[in-house]
Amino acid sequence: MNSRNIQRANPIHELPLGFIRNRLPVDLGTFMKNSPNLSWIVDEEARLLFANNTFLCFLGLDETAINRNIMDLLPRVIGEALYEKHKKVLETGQPLQTQEKMFWANGSEVVFWISLFPIDPVNEKKLIGGEAINITERVKAETQLKSAVDRFTTFSQITNDAIWEWDMRTGIVYRNEKLKELIGFSNMQDKHGLSWWLKRIHPEDRNRVSDKVNEAAEKGLQSWQDEYRFKCSDGQYKYIFDRGFIVYENNVPVKMIGSLHDMTQVKQLEQKLVAEKLQKQKDITETIFRVQEKERTRIGIELHDNVNQILTTSKLFLDMISVKDKKHEDLKKKISEYILLAIEEIRRLSKEMVTPQLKENGLITSITNLVEDLKQTNTLGIQFHYQDDIEMLSIPKKVTLFRIIQEQVKNVLKYSRAKNLIIHLQMQNENVELLIEDDGTGFDPSHTRRGIGLSNIYERTRFYNGKVAIDTAPGKGCKIKVTLPTFD
Repeated sequence: MNSRNIQRANPIHELPLGFIRNRLPVDLGTFMKNSPNLSWIVDEEARLLFANNTFLCFLGLDETAINRNIMDLLPRVIGEALYEKHKKVLETGQPLQTQEKMFWANGSEVVFWISLFPIDPVNEKKLIGGEAINITERVKAETQLKSAVDRFTTFSQITNDAIWEWDMRTGIVYRNEKLKELIGFSNMQDKHGLSWWLKRIHPEDRNRVSDKVNEAAEKGLQSWQDEYRFKCSDGQYKYIFDRGFIVYENNVPVKMIGSLHDMTQVKQLEQKLVAEKLQKQKDITETIFRVQEKERTRIGIELHDNVNQILTTSKLFLDMISVKDKKHEDLKKKISEYILLAIEEIRRLSKEMVTPQLKENGLITSITNLVEDLKQTNTLGIQFHYQDDIEMLSIPKKVTLFRIIQEQVKNVLKYSRAKNLIIHLQMQNENVELLIEDDGTGFDPSHTRRGIGLSNIYERTRFYNGKVAIDTAPGKGCKIKVTLPTFD
């Protein structure tokens, strides 16, 4: 059958018996004449009584085809198939639909969806109307899709990867057996769609994953990937690496295909390595602190026992010197006073540097002694409030808290010009909280460099995964709050 161009005909006026003009309902006649699909009418003898231009042009016919037997006009295979179906409609009086395929001489394929229906008899002859819709492209697309689905199904069955496919038009998500096995849901159904999956992603990861999927589709990206925690059927979270590829039709995303990989063991190993590294750093830092405390204690003892002894001996020798001149006597007295001042200062420094005997005396007693010493040597009013269960802390943490109090008290005495200082030490839930508050001049933390004292406080607190919070402003005093976990 050829597809040559022909002169457009208007056979609707050439039908015998004035059929179309006088007997066929106007609305049906108009529809069939103007339909973009192939439309025709045959009688019970298979004579072609009507054919629209689409029908004639497609088959390479002209108006001379009217009144001829349709079997002579169509390819043999399709003609015989249509003849049997026309016959069935004539016998039953019921409409019929069928899908038929034909091949051109060049081997190309055409597929039609054909509807046949009875029409009221004319001159006692039964009539059949027909309409054929060219669905070749749709069938090709469906065939290709089915082939892709079959390949995907076969591949997903033989691969060891966890595969999923999301039909974005229907919302249905297909998952292969490996994926179901990975998450522990062996009887998953179509209703377990994207929303079900997102709800089982860890709350801290959920919005990020959802945003990535939406962003990829909205921006026309080819793929996306992310790592997140997924709650499996046993209630445990697994670390999942997920990667999806997007399929587009006419620039519209219609499907997403991807695979999952269980990263739980890798993550656990990473976390273990990080934990071991942190523990090693912690051990090193703790050793440094221990060595520092030991060195401080050694220097403090050296100052107290040796340097102070030298100064005391020097003062004794100075007292043995006899002077007759009043000017020299005044000088001798001044030197003696400076030596006593140096002895007292060294005694104070050595006491600060020597690690307190927290194991024997306890943290509360050591802080209380520090407060009492400050009251005797300063006009600063100091209050110390505490809870007895503080003593349950480990010795290293007690030393840390004691050193932090020493550092901050030293800062207050040196810089704040405060009149009052309050120290609170208490247990709060699973933490120990230290609050040191003064009514001094305060400072602007955004424009003040962190000195050695504050740096030491931050460093000691960070070692135990604690937190430091400072609340201060010029003229508003200063509050420093240190929070340490009770247990490591």
